[in-house]
Amino acid sequence: MIVLLTAGVLGGMIFGAIPGLTAALGVSLMLPFTFHMTPDQGICTLIGIYVGGISGGLVSATLLNVPGTSASMVTCFDGSPMARQGKPALALSYGITSSLLGGVFSGIVLIFVSKKLAEVALIFSYWEYFAMGIVGLSVVVALCSKDILKGLIGAVIGMLLTTVGVDKLDGIARFTFGFYQLDNGLTELATIMGIFVIPEVFSQIQKIGQKTDKIEVDKKASVKPTFSMFKGCGKLLAISSVIGTVIGIIPGVGQSTASLIAYNQARSMSKHPEEFGHGSREGIIASETANNAVCGGALIPMLVMGIPGDMVTSLLLGGLTIHGLSAGPLLFSKQPELIGNIYVSYMVGCVIMFVLFLLLMRFFIRVIDIPMNFLLPLIMLMCVIGTMTSNNRVFDSWVFLAIGVLAAVLLNCGISLPSVVLGYVLGSMVESNFRKGVIANRGSVLSMFHHPIAVVLLIIAALLVVLPLIKSRKSHKHSDT
Repeated sequence: MIVLLTAGVLGGMIFGAIPGLTAALGVSLMLPFTFHMTPDQGICTLIGIYVGGISGGLVSATLLNVPGTSASMVTCFDGSPMARQGKPALALSYGITSSLLGGVFSGIVLIFVSKKLAEVALIFSYWEYFAMGIVGLSVVVALCSKDILKGLIGAVIGMLLTTVGVDKLDGIARFTFGFYQLDNGLTELATIMGIFVIPEVFSQIQKIGQKTDKIEVDKKASVKPTFSMFKGCGKLLAISSVIGTVIGIIPGVGQSTASLIAYNQARSMSKHPEEFGHGSREGIIASETANNAVCGGALIPMLVMGIPGDMVTSLLLGGLTIHGLSAGPLLFSKQPELIGNIYVSYMVGCVIMFVLFLLLMRFFIRVIDIPMNFLLPLIMLMCVIGTMTSNNRVFDSWVFLAIGVLAAVLLNCGISLPSVVLGYVLGSMVESNFRKGVIANRGSVLSMFHHPIAVVLLIIAALLVVLPLIKSRKSHKHSDT
């Protein structure tokens, strides 16, 4: 079992580290092979790929400024700047240790309070989901405090990207322009990769042939994390772990949203918010802790209610079905050994991931030494292959290129790309749940105020928008005087 788990984690790390390949793709490719395994062996291997795939994305996000998976896109904000300052080992150390701590925390929650926490997800109705999306969108203010208007424009553009395709509520095609390939909307992988990769490629192409200062990497730097590295970050780790776990329990939200919310929370409570986006350790810790904590949280509704928390857990649910098993309360009574195996596989998988990263980190760091004129074509090739394999069609590669060109234009116009990504990630959740809430209540928007959780979340969103504005006005007054 340990051999299968280790192989799964290593394979997942490779899939996560290569831009365009994802944990979901790794699990889906491995799924048919588990048919000839026992249920314990099959689910153990798949969980290993899940754990390794989500954490593996931090490698390319840190070293190449290209998210290996959408879960690691927020890590680009501070991981890459720290690596370019000549500290790739330090950035990776923060990332892998945070991944371990976030994963273990959610694993403990999974083991001890899974049934009780799963009931929390049942409380959430359309209005709660809508309010949570609004809270996420309010992050735009924090990320773009220097120019709130451009941040909001970026978020709106991102939300507009989610409107492409057949509307799930009324079945009407929107903005497909006659392309049937767009009926299911813009592929998430192609869109996220396009937003991050193409602008970076254009930026690097402009620098080819120019004399640039070579990044001085300390080859003797220790790759082993120490307690002193995380001094003063205990509260941040705890809050990010809770955010990730809770987001994981809520079906359909995912790692990228958890990372964004945790990142915003980390910035709001930081003593040095100006360092965010320039290699802040707190930014890396928040992102990687939250997105890995989602993994354990997402397993909770899958096991207890048979509702997958994200795309990968939906594939894990298929793995159970292959062996004639059905997730739900009866699984705990009829197959307690299997439940125990899932718990152990997840916790041990997190530890194996950490150990493998420590062993392989020096090999990863060598990516910094590869000349960009060799690296850029390889990155583009991997991205094109990754987008093609997601749905087995070339059209998604064209989507990747088109979105990338749009992102490059927006970046040159001074619009923040993180705000575009934020709008894209949360746009569908905000729109669909708002419309469902209105339809369910016969056109009444006021019914929202009968949901206390939704009201509290909206108040929080309002504070996230208003407080930065108040701070900026006060700073302007002090500067004028």
